[in-house]
Amino acid sequence: MVKLLGSALLVGGLAFLATPAAAQKRAATSAPTGGYHQEIGVDFTGYYFKPSGGSGGIQMGAPVDVRLGILSRSKLMWEPRLAFLLNTAGGTTYSLAPGLNVLYQLKRGTGTRNLIRAPYVTGGVALNLFDVGGPGGSGTQFSLGGGVGTRVPFETAAGRIEGFLGYTFKGGGYPSNFAIGTRIGLSFWH
Repeated sequence: MVKLLGSALLVGGLAFLATPAAAQKRAATSAPTGGYHQEIGVDFTGYYFKPSGGSGGIQMGAPVDVRLGILSRSKLMWEPRLAFLLNTAGGTTYSLAPGLNVLYQLKRGTGTRNLIRAPYVTGGVALNLFDVGGPGGSGTQFSLGGGVGTRVPFETAAGRIEGFLGYTFKGGGYPSNFAIGTRIGLSFWH
């Protein structure tokens, strides 16, 4: 279990530090002083998933899907994400999924960096690290995903609505699976 958490922290840290560093430098040099540089968000996720060779079901994750968007003047935006799922029904299991997405803004919006009411497409990768306890043990699966979404004004923050598709590859003794769902969350500017 300690190895699993250590691996998750290492992968999450590298994803956060390595890739967005160049985007942060570009954003800092091209951004006016006093402007926002990050979009910090928390999401509620609901989706239908179907494992290969098995029956599907609905899963939901309450606000432990956290993201940090690196704002820039271009239409591309890098977004490290971290999702955590804890299940105590029939024994304790948990899953930690660090990932990295890229968002591409389809048209100009309003508000902060012209992101409000601007539709976007997104794509990304994640590493699903899980521990099911007991004889199932722990494992790792790699996943790819993509979606479409928008931001809507919500007081001093922004609401964010996103539909997505995901595919998780076979690994850790578990089959591959397909997911389709939605993320609804809040974004705050920093």
